[in-house]
Amino acid sequence: MRRVLLLALLPALSLLVLLAGCDSDETTTPTSTSSGGEGGVGGVGGSAGSGGEPVCGTGNLPLDEQGLTEISYDDGTPATSVREQTWAISTSATQTYTLNEEELHEAVRFDLEHPAQIYGFKVMWTGLPPGMDPKAEIEAGLYADFGHNGFDFWAPDPLWTGTRCAEDVVEGQWVTYVFDTPIVVDHPNLVYVAHRAGPDEPVWPFDATVEGEDPDNLCKIFDECQSSFNLPEAETSQYYNGLTFPFQYHFMARLLVEYTDSVQPADKLFQEIADSPGGRHVSWGDYDNDGWDDLLLGKRLWQNDGDGTFTEVTVAAGLDPIAATGGVWGDYDNDGCLDIFLFSESHTNPDTLMRSNCDGTFTDVTAAAGIVDLQSTNDCGDPNNTASPTAAAGWFDLDADGFLDLYLANFICWSNYSFYTDTVFLNQGDGTFADITGQNGFLVSATPSRGVAPVDHDGDGDIDVMANNYTLQRNLFFENNGDGTVSEQGAPTNLAGTKNGSAYGHTIGAAWGDLDNDGDFDHVAANLAHPRFFDFSDKTQILINDGSGIYADNAGDWLTPNSDNGLRYQETHSVPVLADIDQDGALDLAITCIYNGRPSDFYWGNGDGTFVLDAYHAGITTENGWGAAAADFDNDGDMDLFADVLFENTLSTADKGHWLQARAVGVTANRAALGATVKVTTGTTTRIRHVQGGSGKGGQDSLYLHFGLGDATSIDQIEVVFPGGNTVLYPGPINADQRVWLFEDSTTAQPGWADPS
Repeated sequence: MRRVLLLALLPALSLLVLLAGCDSDETTTPTSTSSGGEGGVGGVGGSAGSGGEPVCGTGNLPLDEQGLTEISYDDGTPATSVREQTWAISTSATQTYTLNEEELHEAVRFDLEHPAQIYGFKVMWTGLPPGMDPKAEIEAGLYADFGHNGFDFWAPDPLWTGTRCAEDVVEGQWVTYVFDTPIVVDHPNLVYVAHRAGPDEPVWPFDATVEGEDPDNLCKIFDECQSSFNLPEAETSQYYNGLTFPFQYHFMARLLVEYTDSVQPADKLFQEIADSPGGRHVSWGDYDNDGWDDLLLGKRLWQNDGDGTFTEVTVAAGLDPIAATGGVWGDYDNDGCLDIFLFSESHTNPDTLMRSNCDGTFTDVTAAAGIVDLQSTNDCGDPNNTASPTAAAGWFDLDADGFLDLYLANFICWSNYSFYTDTVFLNQGDGTFADITGQNGFLVSATPSRGVAPVDHDGDGDIDVMANNYTLQRNLFFENNGDGTVSEQGAPTNLAGTKNGSAYGHTIGAAWGDLDNDGDFDHVAANLAHPRFFDFSDKTQILINDGSGIYADNAGDWLTPNSDNGLRYQETHSVPVLADIDQDGALDLAITCIYNGRPSDFYWGNGDGTFVLDAYHAGITTENGWGAAAADFDNDGDMDLFADVLFENTLSTADKGHWLQARAVGVTANRAALGATVKVTTGTTTRIRHVQGGSGKGGQDSLYLHFGLGDATSIDQIEVVFPGGNTVLYPGPINADQRVWLFEDSTTAQPGWADPS
């Protein structure tokens, strides 16, 4: 939903405007100049200046700029202003807005590199009306970001607004606005210097330096353009915050800051592995049973060499001829070797079932297994388009017969905005599958599904299925009835999302985990939510299980800088990953964000369903991230992260707790124990994890379940609820800081990095 309009400017200039919602492709670094000395490291507070009362205007305080950093993007030379132009923006055949005649905001975005204290800003003014009262106050302010799209700010609640009097303003010269108390930004984020002007009020000039290399796509890239316009009273029936668009020239505005922290990349928590393989869909699985997780990226297979390094074996494994965008691991024939279901988000390439030969190679058994996912009723405008575009898949045992079944999340035809029916295959136990789409309680209606996340959400021993949907459609939740049938319970459980009119959300990825440590599974739904549709589209949801399988969103008021659960509003949240990174016993949360230039979020879990943002120290450098999944790829006992590339957890032993890794192995249940719930008890605390058959957006975390134990050095008991409800107890004491194997036919936890059997 991006519109491109070309407007006439002065002969030497041209203006390309992108309405709200433009994608982003690269990152650029702002020019940062110091007004003297290095940015200090210090705390909060302090006076913005010393001596004397302001003569006129609330922003007219003295300021010693020594030691402050002046962040600037402009070239220092004003060229013209909006008042000197006759620009018009047409949003339809009948609606045109002439900027000279509109109420408008002019804004400049500043990208803070470190935590900071902001002392004020400098701007230039032009267009002061003739005969203006010298004591007339000219207002400007500092504003918080709104959605991290690069050009929207939160106008209703400024961080600071102040004035300077007309007698202090000289056209074409800098005038400084100083805060009475510095604004503290504990976590680097976007901030905006902005002002609102009527048709006859002063505006900011801008320079003649054009941002961007492609004249046909100026401001397409997220941080290519720092300046923007907002028409707050335009298109309000369609857009929540009026009409906003980036601007490829620079308004004359600069920010005065003191950086209060300066952690260097080499000192961040997550360190990118040099020459890491890359990919957009990721699933972890130990396909060669050596105790080291291997990496599936799309159809590309990377074997762990047994030391945390990887060698690509796609060709040797027999996967090279396959067309696929991602895959999930599951032992569908229970021979002890992980097979792969490769899905293809394509209208022409089919999905593929690859059976492991237990020697490091795989054989295409799609036809023999009866896996056919064609939907000729929707050809997406071309009769050759018979394949369903599968965006994700998940393994689960629907009927608890010990054989894994398949749920395929089929997505969308973008050319005509039509959807596809999700396909369900029932494993017959003989290597073949029966298509039960639209049967056993599954839907025949078409939906834009992007992810599948099976789990035993209510602890009754049978496996339920979450199918998350895009384009403001409700998410689907199929609760297992325990008899081989399901009931769609998205709305009754509140997992469908929040309905606003006819709209829900754009859910891209989903994850399950016990976020409040009360012994049941909670849910994270990562939603893309455009600022222009903020009022009716779901933002990312932390859904807390009340113990009965009913979920409540603990977000609170998203209009505040931090919602009640601690998440910040990012427009393009994509795939969530839950893992206890510091091993304190509380699950932490990483979320990738799509659109080029958009950063990944990282949050420390508090263990009560709330989180603390700390992307700055985490150092996950992935931008425009899709797939993400967690595993201890180097077998050092802590969880690492793949988010488009591989990141190693480098937290020191002194800064993290004890841990346990557990691998469940089915006997009467499916061999890989997908869907099993593992409960680890230390003292009065029980922590739970589940063995994933799929998660995120067509991805999969490690099947080696990781538990952070805090100070506990031993485990009192482990309990596993296998699919079908068979519950096995493994009594303690069991030492912490090791991996154990939990066989369904045993009551003793077997230690070892590789399968001890």
